[in-house]
Amino acid sequence: MKGIVYYCHGYADTCTFYFEGVARKLASSGFGVFALDYPGFGLSDGLHGYIPSFENLVNDVIEHFSKIKEQVEYQNLPSFLLGESMGGAIALNIHFKQPTAWDGAALIAPLCKFAEDMIPHWLVKQILIGVAKVLPKTKLVPQKEEVKENIYRDARKRELAPYNVLFYKDKPRLGTALELLKVTQGLEQRLEEVNFSILVTFLI
Repeated sequence: MKGIVYYCHGYADTCTFYFEGVARKLASSGFGVFALDYPGFGLSDGLHGYIPSFENLVNDVIEHFSKIKEQVEYQNLPSFLLGESMGGAIALNIHFKQPTAWDGAALIAPLCKFAEDMIPHWLVKQILIGVAKVLPKTKLVPQKEEVKENIYRDARKRELAPYNVLFYKDKPRLGTALELLKVTQGLEQRLEEVNFSILVTFLI
């Protein structure tokens, strides 16, 4: 094998469905491929679509990937992160926590900032933040479009979304939305810390 690719999937998504074709292509090119469904997503345990702590989520992913990297057959192979959308934010946070542990990373449309029209009015946002502290699992976050419209620019992916039975299709949970808002605000302030010599970004 040439190396190992560790995949971080996006919000509402899973480590299968859309990624399977990419994984097969990478494997046929000589790379081992590993991925996981985060707690609350795909086939993993947890409340669907709920992220109580983004930092804990990142730590979970690090623990999972570290156990794989420690296996004898993979120890001397180059290791690469591949993050899509929210998975890009996870990959960046992994990089901040382990700046020398990875040989490279590729980010596909990484979630580093929300579009202004996706963020509620300041007053509404403050009310939602307050409610999130009491009812973090509640699906109250307003959105103008369906989840798939906000996540996928690729029209084909939008058409296939209804067939992805593990896809989270409801409104974002308040606690999840608050965690994602905080992580994007943090990334905006820390992007200058990224070691761009190991980073390749593909925008879609």
